[in-house]
Amino acid sequence: CMGSDCGPGGSQSRAVWCAHVDGWTTLHTNCDQSQRPSNQQNCFRVCDWHKDLYDWKLGAWNQCVSVSARTFGGMRPYVCNGGEEGIQTREVGCILKSDESPGDDTICEYFEPKPRLEQACLIPCPQDCVVSEFTPWTSCSKTCGTGLKNRVRSVLVPPLFEGSACPNLTEFQTCKPGPCKGPEGVYSLRVGPWMPCSLPISRPVRQAKRRKGKGGARERPGVKDPDTRELIQKKRTRNRLNRQESPFWDIQVGYQSRTVSCAHRNGSTVGLSRCLPRDLPLTVQSCILTKDCKLSEWADWGPCSKACLDPDPESPRGQRTRTRRVHQFSVGEGEDCPPLEETEPCDPQGDGVLPCATYTWRTTEWSDCRVDSLLSQQDRRRSNQTGLCGGGLQNREVYCVQSLPTTALSSRPVDSKLCGGPIPYTSQLCHIPCPIECEVSPWGAWGPCTYENCDVQEGKKGFKLRKREISNEPTGGPGNCPHLVEAVPCDEPSCWDWRLVRLDECIPDGELACGSGTQIPQVQCVNSTGDMVDKELCGGAPAPEPIACDVPCPKDCVLSSWTSWSSCSQTCSSKTIEGKQLRTRSVLAYNAGEGGGMCPNSSSLQEVRNCNEHACTVYHWQTGPWGPCTEDPSASALNTTTGPRSAAGPNTNGQGPCSQGMQTRKVICVRVNVGQVPPKKCPESPRPGTMRPCRMPCKKDCIVTPFSDWSQCSPTSGNIQKKKQSRKRIILQLPANGSQDCPEVLEEEKDCEARKVCPGYRWKSHKWRRCQLVPWYIREDSPGAQETCGPGLQTRAVSCRQLDGAQADIGECLKFASTMPPITQRCQLPCQDDCQLTNWSKFSSCTADCVGVRTRKRLLVGRSKKKDKCKNTQMYPLSETQYCPCDKYNAQPVGNWSDCILSGGDRVESLLGMKVQGNIKECGQGYRYQAMVCYDQDNRLVETSRCNSHGYIEEACIIPCPSDCKLSEWSNWSRCSKSCGSGVKVRSKWLREKPYNGGRPCPKLDHINQVHHEKHSQDCPGKTLYSIMNSHCQQCYIYRISLFCIVLYRTFIDVAGLTRTDLSTYKTPLIMS
Repeated sequence: CMGSDCGPGGSQSRAVWCAHVDGWTTLHTNCDQSQRPSNQQNCFRVCDWHKDLYDWKLGAWNQCVSVSARTFGGMRPYVCNGGEEGIQTREVGCILKSDESPGDDTICEYFEPKPRLEQACLIPCPQDCVVSEFTPWTSCSKTCGTGLKNRVRSVLVPPLFEGSACPNLTEFQTCKPGPCKGPEGVYSLRVGPWMPCSLPISRPVRQAKRRKGKGGARERPGVKDPDTRELIQKKRTRNRLNRQESPFWDIQVGYQSRTVSCAHRNGSTVGLSRCLPRDLPLTVQSCILTKDCKLSEWADWGPCSKACLDPDPESPRGQRTRTRRVHQFSVGEGEDCPPLEETEPCDPQGDGVLPCATYTWRTTEWSDCRVDSLLSQQDRRRSNQTGLCGGGLQNREVYCVQSLPTTALSSRPVDSKLCGGPIPYTSQLCHIPCPIECEVSPWGAWGPCTYENCDVQEGKKGFKLRKREISNEPTGGPGNCPHLVEAVPCDEPSCWDWRLVRLDECIPDGELACGSGTQIPQVQCVNSTGDMVDKELCGGAPAPEPIACDVPCPKDCVLSSWTSWSSCSQTCSSKTIEGKQLRTRSVLAYNAGEGGGMCPNSSSLQEVRNCNEHACTVYHWQTGPWGPCTEDPSASALNTTTGPRSAAGPNTNGQGPCSQGMQTRKVICVRVNVGQVPPKKCPESPRPGTMRPCRMPCKKDCIVTPFSDWSQCSPTSGNIQKKKQSRKRIILQLPANGSQDCPEVLEEEKDCEARKVCPGYRWKSHKWRRCQLVPWYIREDSPGAQETCGPGLQTRAVSCRQLDGAQADIGECLKFASTMPPITQRCQLPCQDDCQLTNWSKFSSCTADCVGVRTRKRLLVGRSKKKDKCKNTQMYPLSETQYCPCDKYNAQPVGNWSDCILSGGDRVESLLGMKVQGNIKECGQGYRYQAMVCYDQDNRLVETSRCNSHGYIEEACIIPCPSDCKLSEWSNWSRCSKSCGSGVKVRSKWLREKPYNGGRPCPKLDHINQVHHEKHSQDCPGKTLYSIMNSHCQQCYIYRISLFCIVLYRTFIDVAGLTRTDLSTYKTPLIMS
């Protein structure tokens, strides 16, 4: 995608060509032009900074669907062996992180390949429900008439993975033991509702009534044995502790009754004897007196959770709570307790409340401007180059700090969630000026031969100088320019000389109006530097003499003035090289008639003179680059150092002058085309300086923020059990110019301290009290009732304890413990005719997880062993069986499958991006791998070694091998179409097999799938040279075709007749001729 700006304004193009259904290319005219796809479209030009804005959004994996269902549209009957292969799919899309709006997938694909859309999965074999055999039929529910009997069966293996459901576990069947003697169905029992629970008359009242009726009571003799009294006292104490004496419960066991009558089918009530011998339902039972929950008054409101005043009215308010305690829990069917705690919003009250802390964004200083971060978008090969210029990018870090009354530069970073408002930009465009190269003018003319120092002229050599000037303002000043003065030694130097200023007008001789004359030169006396001096100093040098000239007469030939002398053809002279200069003039008007001066011949219209006659020994001073600016000891007293920049940051970027320094450079004398020579060869006067003053840049120490607070403890990715917390500090200012470096440690990490274990709470259930029956005087009239046995009710105490067993307030268990265990239950005191059994034993140990079973047993006691009804295992089972708890571990895949890796460990090498043929295996069966995690039966993460030893899932895969296009062998050559000259022979190859899986494509074939080959016969006698050369050229073309026809070279002939190579298909080295 190409474009000048990042974003949706780019465009991209693609190649579009016409192809045959078999894949080979043909002319565009063979395709319908109206259906031609577009070769250009708009696109989103992706830049590196888009990586922080876009990311892949991964949807959840859908249900595993069998491959057969996807392929054939429905399930096919098959025999399941270990599971069925399936495929899971999910939705993957590129989104904008800020609002999760969808974006083009190409944006995210620029940074990371698109995650896998589907993966293989395993559908376990369905497990049908397995049930046991039916038990024998039970006895008939009636002794006469029509009754019911049933039989049951149990579930051995429950259904799993959509296996067939369990069938009915109970079957009923009518039974008729025999006809009833009385009229069956005439009478039926009618049972009324239970009356409200009420307390029986207390024992002292009954005893008083009994004593009153008997005329007095016997005195109970006391126990005189002290040991016996002590045992009785201990038992009473133990019984009192086991009683329900908690202040939170007031449990009273009472009784309730209901009426049971016998009714005729016409609705009239008759005596119960008509409904006998049927089993009569209970007419009286124990019950718990209903009591509602009682609570205390609300306590005072607690402190407000927000202890500061927030000036923002929209900020969240604080919360305060109040509680109340339970005085009496509900008992029986009483009303449950309402909530014991309530909260309400609040604001802090009082005069001394401080304002809430506010938070603001802070930024570090901008980094240096970098051009490569933008340049690498277009040409990544240049991203490591230095010295780049132009548009670039600057970055900085943004962090959140608490706003303090005295703003400090290095405030402690806090969590970014505390800062509101827009986040400052973390990058901005910048510009690095490109360097301006030094440009100089052409060399001027060589000056006169002068002494190097006119004050000391004896024994000194002379020099001629020429100069050039700087014509622009280069980057870094004139120090980066080439030398501006060159010198050549010369003889007979002079410090002063005459300089021609101008020539006076030509004055004809003899006071004539025209003809030959002279021009008087106007001169000045100048020194070696060109400055005008007194004329007496030039007395030793001859002054320029008058110059001959011509004033044309009316009929004379008129010539133009001489042009300026051209530049010298050589910079110096030697025995073989001599410099020349040329000037010319032209004829303006030819002579007019007799008496006029004739025009000169053409050779007289130009003049040539020697120039640069000095020897080719040119010298100049050459300078090296200026060295770094170092502190000048002579100016150390004047040096000062400024402190670090303010938070705003000056525009000097830390490079402001802070002290006086000195720079030096190397200056050598150089002879042109030779190299360095002794300094005395160059004139001393134009020698550049070797030292210059400079201003040293300010030193900047590294400035970092204090460490942030330790982060909250969170598990690391490597070890679920190990928890780490970290803190960091941020660099606000990088060091510069040899100042104090930044600390090496910017981020610290430590193990989390062992968290204080909150005191756990649990309910403690005390021993059940004895089974409490309805008083005998109430139920003694009930049919079949016995005084010491029957159904009753028992209670127990429940208290709140810490995990270590210490006593705790019951309110803690209401908050943190599980559901309170029941404090009442039905019980049965066995009668002599009832079946009595021992308590259940503990379950047996398991033989195998998930597939084994465990059992527990009980036994009949006493006379129950001999009673037939007690031997009925349906009514009184003596053993129970249940499945062992599953302690297996479940492996779950994580992430995507790897690429298919061929077996054998061969690694595919590459040469210039193309596959290397030979012994390297490139296709066939391999394996792909996927990471896994291991869960236990409670879905908790455990070590992967519990699931398997290597920690990954392995699956076989296949890389299909390519098959090349296969042609037949060459046919025999046909007969030549001509006996001499340019004829044609033909031989053919036929298509035997098309390519697939990326094999080499077939060459272009004609309509009958043939490849033609042409060849010429012998030349005819007397053929011209032109014909022979043409024949050779045709043979060369034929040779290229023969190279193609030999499949080794993998070339093809396109529609224009050109030989091309399909590198994208073969990716193998080509042997070209």
